[in-house]
Amino acid sequence: MLTVDYAARRPVVEPARLRRFFGIRSIAIVGASPSSSWARNLLNAIELGGGVKDVRFVHPKYAEIFGRPTVATLRDLAEPVDMAYIMVGPNRVDPILEDVAAAGIKNAVVLASGYGETGAEGRDRQRRLAERAVELDLTVMGPNTIGFINAVDGVAPWAVATQSAPMPGPVGAVFESGSMARATYQFAQAHGVGSTLWASVGNSAVLTSLDVLDYLIEDDSTRAIALFLETVREPDRLFELGAKALRAGKPIVVYKAGRSEAGMRSAMAHTGAMATDDAVVDAAFRQAGMVRVESVEELVATAGVFGYSPRLPEGRRMGVVTSSGGGCNIIADLASLNGLALPAWQEDTRSKLAAHLPAFASVLNPLDTTGFGHARARPRPTKAEDDLMEIAVDDAGIDFMFSMMTPLPDERPEDPTFIESRMNIIGGIVAAAPVPVFLSSNTCLDVSPYAQSLLSANSLFLLPGVDLAVTSLGHVVRWAEQRSSLLVSPTEEPSGAVVAAGPAARTWAEDEGRALLEAAGVPIVPARLVRSAAEAADAALQLGGPVAMKICSRAIAHKSDVGGVVLGVEGAEAAVTTYDSIMATVARNVPGADLRGVLVSPMREPGPELLVGITVDRTFGPVLAVGLGGVWVEVLKDTTLRVLPVSVHEVRQMIEELKGAELLRGARGSRPADLDALSGVIVAISRAALSVGPDLDTLEVNPLRISGSRVEALDVLVTTTVGEDA
Repeated sequence: MLTVDYAARRPVVEPARLRRFFGIRSIAIVGASPSSSWARNLLNAIELGGGVKDVRFVHPKYAEIFGRPTVATLRDLAEPVDMAYIMVGPNRVDPILEDVAAAGIKNAVVLASGYGETGAEGRDRQRRLAERAVELDLTVMGPNTIGFINAVDGVAPWAVATQSAPMPGPVGAVFESGSMARATYQFAQAHGVGSTLWASVGNSAVLTSLDVLDYLIEDDSTRAIALFLETVREPDRLFELGAKALRAGKPIVVYKAGRSEAGMRSAMAHTGAMATDDAVVDAAFRQAGMVRVESVEELVATAGVFGYSPRLPEGRRMGVVTSSGGGCNIIADLASLNGLALPAWQEDTRSKLAAHLPAFASVLNPLDTTGFGHARARPRPTKAEDDLMEIAVDDAGIDFMFSMMTPLPDERPEDPTFIESRMNIIGGIVAAAPVPVFLSSNTCLDVSPYAQSLLSANSLFLLPGVDLAVTSLGHVVRWAEQRSSLLVSPTEEPSGAVVAAGPAARTWAEDEGRALLEAAGVPIVPARLVRSAAEAADAALQLGGPVAMKICSRAIAHKSDVGGVVLGVEGAEAAVTTYDSIMATVARNVPGADLRGVLVSPMREPGPELLVGITVDRTFGPVLAVGLGGVWVEVLKDTTLRVLPVSVHEVRQMIEELKGAELLRGARGSRPADLDALSGVIVAISRAALSVGPDLDTLEVNPLRISGSRVEALDVLVTTTVGEDA
């Protein structure tokens, strides 16, 4: 750990403490030299923010810096300030933290790098900083951070170049990368996405991204949250905060660096943290109720539309009006990619729209107003797309409306009557519409200050370009659906059961795995463990019909690979022959293996098969995978994941996510599966895995055979990390 655990640092990072941290009114800049661009940028940002009037400089070598008098140390201040911004090298930070505490200051920002990202020595340095800061009752941001901008209060200890005053707005953002915090802040400013807080936590020795996230969830001014993560340090807390945000109705949009293998290596080098399997990360964010995006531009756009939208769609049906035929094609393609529907206009809407269009126009959704609309005289200062959108929003078959706007002027025209009246009319249309209305520019152009003033004056938000717009709307719709589902069906708690006497070998014999499943209430095909050919014959006679015969050994995980499985054995004589053959073949292929015997079980009729497996992720712990295909699962690659524990409702959702789910619903005349019963069995399998405790490595049921309401495990593999059997 490069920080102390949450319980120990909670007093200095809880939301009430962070309200004081982010709301400072006085600051001491420690160690800045007159030639430092960091210091010049910091002072400029503080002055642009306007909320911090009392700025002191602390340096033992200079009598003044930037025309302001200095003191030699923080202990020489006549009275405490609210924050110390420390701009010295890593070897000098620790004694200055002692000065911070001695001067009665409770908050500090540490700019220096050279900590956890640099190797063993840096990690030790960061750990010592974290422990000492907590001992001194200090809230510390960093090290390796540029600081933060609190746009609401005009507080901006931000040590990188910025040219404009902070733009207040509804989006709170927290970054684990300083350079990306800076670049994304500039992108947000250029596209009219105002913020409550924009924070860079750096290496998170004391104050982490999740601490800031907790603060933003409780912050009344924040309506949506953007989160840039390089790693996931506290998975349990991530889920807790996700649930807290869902209850508060605050969407969390997250960009996680390190999706590719190369990206994972980069994240490890930059943060000194372990990367985790990306498919598990995807599943974890979904379960936490968070929206994962693919770029920082998408992060800003999606958080922006969440933050600025007073209403969210209640479905996927999108109505579109635009003045571009090519734009209609682009929007249709993007809608398909993002799971949005484009229903035909209802008949009454078609008639009303047609009355405003030339005879050659096609009244489709998306609707192209055609060039005719630009030539036609209008009774009010609007464009064709404005008037037709006003008609289309009343269509009973859509859940929300989307329109691309023609470009807004960069500068205020000599006669602003038309554009300002038009924007006022559009604002009225959007406010009065029975469904949410979303607007975007055609491409991702910067929005000038004048254009932003037009939008703000009429309570409008302009998404940056059609691609980001439709992608963001897909996220919005999925989040709204997911939120309802997660709120009505909380994840079940682990059973807490422990296997009393599990085997010590890393691979369990199948009869031991079967006993584990049976104890958890998992239905499993009957089987008898036989230790002689005569017992095999007796078992075959008792079971009747064809049987499956499988070797049973702790030394063999994959039985068919060593000749340990024979299917469709009929009669006592065949059972005798098969038993002898299996034992001889396996003994030859796996010399010295301890063979417990052969499992004899009845064959089952063909039916859909699932793989249900639990493995242990190094960050998130036990993870459930459900895949269609049984033996074909690796070929079909049709799987879905959840971090354990899960509820029956969540498992039902997992089944619905499978591409082959139609096979379970009775496609092509097959017998439909009882999906509720199936979900219950999968939950029982997951509980069996959790009952193994911390030694669990893998539990795999493959296949889980389904025939209507009958669901049975046919084979089970369990491995643990305890070591070899004594």
